[in-house]
Amino acid sequence: MAVFYKFALIATAALATIATAAPIDTTVTPSAIAAPEVIPAVISTPVRRNTSAKLMTSSSSDSDQVVSAASFGPSPYSGRGTWFTDNVGSCGIPFDTQDLIVAMNAAQQQGTAQCGRKVRVYHKGKAVIATVTDTCPSEYCNSGSLDLSQAVFQKLAPLDKGVIEIKWEYI
Repeated sequence: MAVFYKFALIATAALATIATAAPIDTTVTPSAIAAPEVIPAVISTPVRRNTSAKLMTSSSSDSDQVVSAASFGPSPYSGRGTWFTDNVGSCGIPFDTQDLIVAMNAAQQQGTAQCGRKVRVYHKGKAVIATVTDTCPSEYCNSGSLDLSQAVFQKLAPLDKGVIEIKWEYI
């Protein structure tokens, strides 16, 4: 009860101080108002985007996606796409058949220089985003070719195809 009484006394004193304070001048003179700054308008041409691309995420990672190839322009690289089974690749990253990954041809991989880079792989109107985690031996992969994980290959074609023509690009 004593605490409430002290609070009531403090509140009453505060209200009394506010009530007896000098009034605040709230009038504004025109000279006190600054002229608005004129900023030229920027007119831009709207960019038309293809919104029909369908995104589907893999169960292995939300960042790996399958997209319609119609959404993107021509690809700078082309070659053969083959598929491989799980292993630990030249990048030292363990993986399994469900990961969206590729082994890059030795000429373009340059040791481990491309490890972790994302590529978009195209085949017959389909495209898959995958990560470089391995090097494909040169006797199987010429420059422009990629060895695809089973998951990547299956999003582009049935495994029984074995070898498909692909285009791809770094993203």
